[in-house]
Amino acid sequence: MVRTGKRGVKKEDLGFFDKLRTRFTIALLGAVLVITSFVLYALIQDYRGIIEESAKTSMDRLSKAIFQTLYTSMNSGANSEQVRETLERAQNEHYVKTLELYAGQQIYNLFRRAEAVPTYPAAIEEIFQSGKERFILIEDEFDREIRYLKPFKAEETCLACHYNAKTDDVLGVMNLSFSLSEYDKKSESSIKRIALIIAALVLVSGAILFYVSTKLVFAPIKDLENATSRLSKNAGDPNVRLGEWGKNEFGVIADHFNRFIEAVYEINRRLEQEEEKVRGLLEDREAEIERRTAQVHELNRELNHYLEVVDENVITSRTDINGVITGASAAFYRISGYTKEELVGKMHNVVRHPDTPSELFADLWATIKQGRVWTGEFKNRTKSGGFYWVQTTISPLFSETSAIKGYIAIRHDISLQKELADTLQKLNEATRQSQTDMLTGIMNRLKINELLHMEIDRAERYDQDLSVALLDIDHFKAVNDTYGHLVGDQTLKTLAQILTTRTRKTDFAARWGGEEFLLVLTNTQEEWAVRKMNQLREIVETHDFGSAPKITVSIGVASYHAGDTLESLVGRADVALYLAKESGRNRVEVAPSDADNTTLNDKNEESADDRS
Repeated sequence: MVRTGKRGVKKEDLGFFDKLRTRFTIALLGAVLVITSFVLYALIQDYRGIIEESAKTSMDRLSKAIFQTLYTSMNSGANSEQVRETLERAQNEHYVKTLELYAGQQIYNLFRRAEAVPTYPAAIEEIFQSGKERFILIEDEFDREIRYLKPFKAEETCLACHYNAKTDDVLGVMNLSFSLSEYDKKSESSIKRIALIIAALVLVSGAILFYVSTKLVFAPIKDLENATSRLSKNAGDPNVRLGEWGKNEFGVIADHFNRFIEAVYEINRRLEQEEEKVRGLLEDREAEIERRTAQVHELNRELNHYLEVVDENVITSRTDINGVITGASAAFYRISGYTKEELVGKMHNVVRHPDTPSELFADLWATIKQGRVWTGEFKNRTKSGGFYWVQTTISPLFSETSAIKGYIAIRHDISLQKELADTLQKLNEATRQSQTDMLTGIMNRLKINELLHMEIDRAERYDQDLSVALLDIDHFKAVNDTYGHLVGDQTLKTLAQILTTRTRKTDFAARWGGEEFLLVLTNTQEEWAVRKMNQLREIVETHDFGSAPKITVSIGVASYHAGDTLESLVGRADVALYLAKESGRNRVEVAPSDADNTTLNDKNEESADDRS
């Protein structure tokens, strides 16, 4: 077979390229079909997993929304029937198959004491025990569903009502399930449509590829081969070109090749010109070298001066791999008090202070023997027996074979910083002690007065709620008289610990004096303060105080009124405390609205023995 080009020149039949074109097209189509089949098979296998993961995500979001709804309902005082209606409404709105909520042991103990605790299914009991959520996939020949078992754990704010619980206790378990069968049917239908579309695209692409490869690629290859053969036979002639090939890709190749030939001859011409310039530059370079040599000598003189400055002011030393000093700076000799003759050749531990722990040196040697840099602080000893602190950086020195041949240490005197830090620490400790009750470890009266003044200012400025509670141990004098002051002191410590652990982080507790404690309850209305103090009173009443008998407390509560001062606010709480004592102790009372300074003065005349 003979072909005629655009210029009327006969071309040989491509032969091999025709076969290559056909085989390449068939192989490509086969590869596309195989890959498509594999992708479809993998898509079918993974689609269910994608549906399951999407269902898990949806169930997790729905469970959080349900939990928030239940949390809001419970905080608003909803009963169990209202909670059940909330669950049914969530089930209808979100098209779930199953939505059940199981209450835990603590809820029955707190709210349903008259009801018997039910027996839970095994899966639900497992969630109560482990406290971990769980997804269960259930499949049979008729249906496929995914079940989500989620524990509802107590949060910090839940403890206000569930005071018999602790944070992260499981209060209930939710059983939520979705049916996946309908999604599976829809996914299989979608995959079949995708398979048909891909098959059609593969057939169309194969036909287009066969035509394009024949028309635009394989036929012009032979033409280009013949033209380049003629060009190679006349390579020495700068006027030889490939000729005109039109505006197709092969024409672009021919044009680029012609430009390449022109560029090569242009480069040769420029190289000859550059060679002349290089000869002139070499002559100028020799003069430049002489000038730079003179600059190097000047820099060496400056460097020697800098080294002298470093030697006088920077604490440095060098040792061999065993820690024997081979050299040091004048600054090192000066701060240590040793002369060069007394240090060189000695082990570096000659300046080690006895207070330095051995673990520090063990870490140092373990680091630098591995070729790494070590940084830390040292307390060193002077020749006269004194000491100084240095911030030290020790780096390994390497030989040409990369072996460690020694170490160099650079130090910075931080003795003044250490002295200032020690002074600051002592000052902070003195400040802390001045604000802390030495027996119980909580705030003292001086500190709580300061904080209460600020809270009263905040309540007045921003119109916020504020309550205080004055707490007194009942018959505390009898505890001291019967069991001794050591038991009495331990009772006060235990009560202080209860006050700090069973109140909010935003509240303050302090020892007011003797067996009295003051609680500042921020952003708290009087009604809520009374409820919280009754819970606290019950906790104290049931707490085991060890050697002391059963301990109870009386509590007086007062809330901030416009124009209140610290004295008037605490004074009303003191009146309420007096009423709690007079009413039989182990109770919480609120200050009467008509309590004034006269009433307060009358109550303050009561003796400490009568109050206890």
